[in-house]
Amino acid sequence: MSDSRHRINESSERKRILRNFRSSISERPLLQVALMLFWAWLNLAFQGPLFFPPVLLSDGFYLSTWLAPIFASVLAYFTLGVWFKRTNHVIRKRWYPGFVAALMTLGALLCFIWINVFGSALSLALPLVLYVVGSFLLGIGTALLMIEWGRIFGYLGPQQVLYHGIVAMIGSALLMAALSLVPPCVGQLAFVLIPLPLIVCFYKTLASLPHKTLYCHGLNAKLKTPYKFLATALIHGLSLGILMGWLILVGNQMVSNLITSLSFVFAAVLLLLTAVSVKMDFNHLIYQVGFGITSTGAFLIACSGDFCIPGISLQQIGFCYVHLVMWGLCSYLTKNFKLPATWVIAWPTCCLMLGELIGGITGSILIQQGDADHQIGMMATCMVFILLMASLIMLSNRNLLTGWGMASPAHHVHGEMTVDAIVDRFALEKNLTRRESEIFALMARGRNRKVISAELVISEETAKSHISGLYRKLDVHSQQDLLSLVEENLNELQGEKDGMLFN
Repeated sequence: MSDSRHRINESSERKRILRNFRSSISERPLLQVALMLFWAWLNLAFQGPLFFPPVLLSDGFYLSTWLAPIFASVLAYFTLGVWFKRTNHVIRKRWYPGFVAALMTLGALLCFIWINVFGSALSLALPLVLYVVGSFLLGIGTALLMIEWGRIFGYLGPQQVLYHGIVAMIGSALLMAALSLVPPCVGQLAFVLIPLPLIVCFYKTLASLPHKTLYCHGLNAKLKTPYKFLATALIHGLSLGILMGWLILVGNQMVSNLITSLSFVFAAVLLLLTAVSVKMDFNHLIYQVGFGITSTGAFLIACSGDFCIPGISLQQIGFCYVHLVMWGLCSYLTKNFKLPATWVIAWPTCCLMLGELIGGITGSILIQQGDADHQIGMMATCMVFILLMASLIMLSNRNLLTGWGMASPAHHVHGEMTVDAIVDRFALEKNLTRRESEIFALMARGRNRKVISAELVISEETAKSHISGLYRKLDVHSQQDLLSLVEENLNELQGEKDGMLFN
């Protein structure tokens, strides 16, 4: 009887999730279109570079020109992270998103001219200026718009990030695949024009949200340097940078872009299964699933030491997967701990792009030292070791408790350690229903099933059914286990508040 009830509850839960998924997309279709276009732009520029071909210099060395916009992005994120309060009065202006789109379009247009008029030459002054200025405008504009996306999703919450991100990932994959099949100049021209429809949809989405809440949220929060989160982002970027550093020089660009597109689809499906259906938390999604997939891909490349399509695909899947999960995590930290969106997005993304920059430089230099297969195998082996060690060291059940070191978990209850704070955290982490959260709060205060049914005006059988579902989600077997879980988490939160959980 109990198993039958569990199956019914699981079935109804899946239906509820699907309803939420559909309603989220249908309620904000313009947000979905804008995110799809932005995701395509982001990955065409930084992950499957359509716009920045390798250039042969006079000394016979190939320069990976896609590194310039990455460097510009690192500078932009660093500046915004340091001066997020000082820049807020400019960022909140109504004309600001249009200005950002103009930077992106102008930067892409200058690079388009550099490629198609001057043949990607860097030996003359004018094409060199076009390349440098275009790269910096493109990189800075992309970084500025990324911050605005973080602001929107910090308001909407992590569930919306995952729902919209999964659909956008699939849509952008189709767009990228289509651009890979047309003549390069046509794809590059389409890339130049992407910011125009993107910003129109973005403006309309922004107009439907409370302006003051978006731009004043968390400005006075007490902030801490999130060392673990920053290290995670750096390693995450390093894994992609090393891959792209040699892939751009030795691989076929059309094949690489098609692999990237297919990887997006697989990453979206995997995220749907693990984050939405199985309901794994951010902690395990990043270190167990995402880093595990990336390290498996690197291992396959290390074994072959060549253009290993399965290994490359797995690395791309792992990167896309972790990248979207980290978007959701930033949203979770912004919303749940009342942190400023600019600060939350700027620092981890700065480290991610810095890792990609370091990895890209390293990969492109080593691949040109001779014996390419050996160099590829060596780099992939190092990456496997780094990813596995990072997963081993950083995977901790305290990550969600401590907000990855960004803020006090009890900040949203003004420092007072309460049972409600624990209930709120588990409701987000374990995706509890409203009724399960109510019952959790009562059971955590020692109420039995009879008292709970009376207080909530439900039958004892209904209460029993909800309690069974709650036990399953919390992985406990009795009320005493539940009370022990609450007490343990209260102690950990209190320890964090007293500064005992941080170096």
